[in-house]
Amino acid sequence: MEALVEGTFARLFASRVHPRDVAVQLARALEDSAAAGSPATRYTVRLNPADARALLGDHPQLAETLADELVTLAREASLTLPYRPEVNLLPDEALKPRRVFVTANPARDLSVTHGITPLPAGSAPVPPRAFLIVEGERTVPLTHMVVSLGRRTDNDISVDDARVSRAHAQLRLRFGRYVIYDLSSSAGTSVNGRRVQECVLRPGDVISLGGVLIIYGEDEGEEIPNPKSQDSKADGYTQPNV
Repeated sequence: MEALVEGTFARLFASRVHPRDVAVQLARALEDSAAAGSPATRYTVRLNPADARALLGDHPQLAETLADELVTLAREASLTLPYRPEVNLLPDEALKPRRVFVTANPARDLSVTHGITPLPAGSAPVPPRAFLIVEGERTVPLTHMVVSLGRRTDNDISVDDARVSRAHAQLRLRFGRYVIYDLSSSAGTSVNGRRVQECVLRPGDVISLGGVLIIYGEDEGEEIPNPKSQDSKADGYTQPNV
């Protein structure tokens, strides 16, 4: 989702909400509603008033663009929408700056709606041939849908450094993109110098686990094992002893 949005929007200052922050939350809401049985088509995005003014000031058509991206995302995930989704951005005094809260509502009753053609599903997205370069010393192909990172040796990627929590972060393949999640680590997780709770990764992103640097990359040339294989461990490295 972030890759689609980044093609449309320029980056904002790190101290402000970026459209990618909204896109990530919308992607999660779409995924959760689809898992519950029916993809939602009405989304309400609540933001701190200052963030809402800044976003809409820079991108007046943000709601419509995000709705278009939801259509693309749904098609790539083979989801059928009854009609084009609606996205509403609302200021909320109760939210702190840089916080984004999304609620998803079910589709309207189509029996009273005329002239609406369901949006068909498309082909599933192709998982990226992704890898991590850990501390500039080892390259780890990402062959799982879920990859755990931390100091414990039972993590998929174990990092023997006191700055790294035992269960520090997790990568998940969602809609054909890897997303990194911080697991309430003590030192935090950053992407390109910006502390994050979750973030869609793009090639060249520099991840910091409490100061331990990891580069995310994607290889379009060499074959990398299918990330949908959850049973096989990521190979190409040896887990160090803690």
